[in-house]
Amino acid sequence: MGVQLVQATIADLGAHAPFDRMKPDALRFLAERLKVAYFAKDTEVLGPSSGVVDRLYIVKKGAVTGNPPEALSGTPGEVGLALGPGECFPIGALVGRRATQYSYRTGEDTFFYELGAEAFHALLGMSPQFHSFCTSYLASLVNRSHQELRSLANEGLAEVHSMLEPLAGLVSRAAVSCEPHATLREVLGKMSGLRIGSMVVVDGDAAPIGILTHPDVLERVALAGADLSARIDSVMTPAPFALPIDAPVFEAALAMAKHGIRHVVLLKDGRLAGVVSERDLFALQRVSLRRTAERIRGGDSVEALRDAAAGTRDLVRNLLAQGFGAEQITQVVSTLNDSLTQRLIGIVERRHQLPGRWCWVALGSEGRSEQTLSTDQDNALIIDPAAGAAPDRAAFLAFADEVNQGLDTCGFPLCKGGIMARNPMWCLTLGEWRGAFSGWIRNTDPKALLNAAIFFDFRALYGDGGLAGELREAVLEQAAGTPAFLRGMTGNALQVKPPIGLFRDFVTDDSAEFPNTIDLKKFGTRPFVDVARIHALGRRIPDTGTVARLRAAGEAGALPAQEASAAIEAFQFIQTLRVRHQYLKPLPRPGTENRIAPDSINALDRRILKEAFRQAGSLQDRIRLDYQL
Repeated sequence: MGVQLVQATIADLGAHAPFDRMKPDALRFLAERLKVAYFAKDTEVLGPSSGVVDRLYIVKKGAVTGNPPEALSGTPGEVGLALGPGECFPIGALVGRRATQYSYRTGEDTFFYELGAEAFHALLGMSPQFHSFCTSYLASLVNRSHQELRSLANEGLAEVHSMLEPLAGLVSRAAVSCEPHATLREVLGKMSGLRIGSMVVVDGDAAPIGILTHPDVLERVALAGADLSARIDSVMTPAPFALPIDAPVFEAALAMAKHGIRHVVLLKDGRLAGVVSERDLFALQRVSLRRTAERIRGGDSVEALRDAAAGTRDLVRNLLAQGFGAEQITQVVSTLNDSLTQRLIGIVERRHQLPGRWCWVALGSEGRSEQTLSTDQDNALIIDPAAGAAPDRAAFLAFADEVNQGLDTCGFPLCKGGIMARNPMWCLTLGEWRGAFSGWIRNTDPKALLNAAIFFDFRALYGDGGLAGELREAVLEQAAGTPAFLRGMTGNALQVKPPIGLFRDFVTDDSAEFPNTIDLKKFGTRPFVDVARIHALGRRIPDTGTVARLRAAGEAGALPAQEASAAIEAFQFIQTLRVRHQYLKPLPRPGTENRIAPDSINALDRRILKEAFRQAGSLQDRIRLDYQL
């Protein structure tokens, strides 16, 4: 290539990832070795029968589709690749030095840049950006998307320390500890002299076994009139909450909000490495996660809880601007929503006489800890009267109605489908719940399975969690042993197709009410949720969250590790798009909370979304084969 042509090629590629982040020498190396090729419309460029791949194709102008063989997809052409300018193929086959599994065909007259295999591998070695892109394609793009979001954050947030940094950065002094036999007088003198707010108690291997904090001193020493010659292990809090020193700051903030603690012990190789206090974290947060949680915990009425919950939106916007992904954001939202619900139940419980054991369970997205801003109520009650006693269902229904109404006041609308604890259908004894789940598992009617799927994601939220544990064991045991049920669930899961077209990037809704949009909940996250649920039920995986279920499925061998990782990245990216849509823009109008117009997002996010939908299709293809559908 001549100098001018090389410069023009560099400029052309520079508009697309990963070329826009590559160093000039690597980009020049690439441009100097590219050749231009032309393929007419509806021509096969490459396929499984082409042998070991000998070049990389980069679309210069035109469109290409890539479809898996019929043996893999079962429905060829419905979910494949739709590639446009700047996109490359077949990366995986080139990296693995093998033939491609996909058939690539032009959708229109198309021009390509071609890079020989030898030059491709040389470029992998010289460009970290290109290597990262090729070996972890989706993760690389998602990371870029988070970086671009952070760059759009307002100037005020630039001063906020990233909550994704390791906790080690907050440790400013060596860890202070004592042994279990140290006296209170010795410990308090040391805490006063060093001006520290806690003392960690360690065993002979320097592993933390307890902690004494200033609030403990007030409650258990001063007010209790404790003997100062007593051993510290007689008043310490045993088994303090601990995290690895390289864990992100976010995890400590979430733990403080979730458990109501003020100190987190840090570990390195199982030994004490430091302590982080809430004061350390407050210095990093304009809008504090723990302070928001404290306002909720301190609420003494429905109105106070409603006002306290109002800070959630600002907090989430803060975290989004710092580059947090969907998993962390939904953890924050679910933690705060859990705290609010638990506090409300506690307030209402005092006004009711509730006999026997009982457990309030969360269902649906709340049960999976995947709530976004737009969420209604999905909950139920498990009741267990004393032996020989009839269940006082009226008392529990009156209690549940007050809780459901209170949640509605706090911003969680009543479920239109009536899936709430105040509904007599979903306020059942443990035995009745077992019978209900048994009926669903034996019923292969698709509509019944679809309506019942929400209940399989239940999670104990308040009361006697042992009841939920007993029910889960029974459900997992029966579900895993009923192949017809799992096959029926799979058939339902395959009804929702990822919205990818053959020659267009996306298939949008053309209805008059929501034209040219995609429902990211129904067509985006639901395929991942459904498949993950089937893997969990089929392999007795007790987790309820989609990410945890996919990880566990990968560890159990149900999914190849690379596929499980890619599926998690894809699911989390779609969740992130939903959260951005709901939090970073004005409140969406009713009905559009989960809808997005593909044309309204930037080119990078469109590209990632397209790949995320393809991952959803791959998950469906694999489970279709598993259950021979």
